[in-house]
Amino acid sequence: MEEQRRFTRVSLQAPTEMHQGAASWSVQMIDISLNGIAVTQPEDWDADYSQLFSFNITLPDSGELEIFAHLIHVESGTLGFQLENLQPEQRAPLAQLLASKMEQTLLNNEIDLLDS
Repeated sequence: MEEQRRFTRVSLQAPTEMHQGAASWSVQMIDISLNGIAVTQPEDWDADYSQLFSFNITLPDSGELEIFAHLIHVESGTLGFQLENLQPEQRAPLAQLLASKMEQTLLNNEIDLLDS
């Protein structure tokens, strides 16, 4: 049975820091969408799965995007997160980042889906 995704995931390589409380890990982003992010599991992984994580992603224009997410799954060295409370000031740079990898009409449809 094939999993149905509502948001398009795009593969991106961007320096990414993951934080929870005082803990911090440098991780490799696997993919990202308007609704989630997948990263490699750090070797020194020791986190509280029930607590919110923050991600600082260095953007190609040298800016930085901070997003917040809850851990949804851990599988074969991959951590999958669902974004939480994506604010307009976060959505715009994320959409701009995704626009370089996906068709604008599809991106606009997915933004509308977030608003519904």
